[in-house]
Amino acid sequence: PDIDVRGKRADEALQMVRDFIDEAIVINIGTVRILHGKGDGILRQLIRQYLGTINVIRSYHDESVQFGGSGITVVEFE
Repeated sequence: PDIDVRGKRADEALQMVRDFIDEAIVINIGTVRILHGKGDGILRQLIRQYLGTINVIRSYHDESVQFGGSGITVVEFE
């Protein structure tokens, strides 16, 4: 349950994440990972702003350092 949006334009990446999160909710996945890369942090910031608007998301946080750290956001659903 991962999606990789590294190298995508912000609008394209955000739409991919929206579709991915919608699908994860429908099929009732507990946890997903979004690979956005580190770079300037713009994708990370936009994606996390969007995740903050979804009421069925319990939490989202950086992946453990040994598995990608701040380049990956782990999303946990209720």
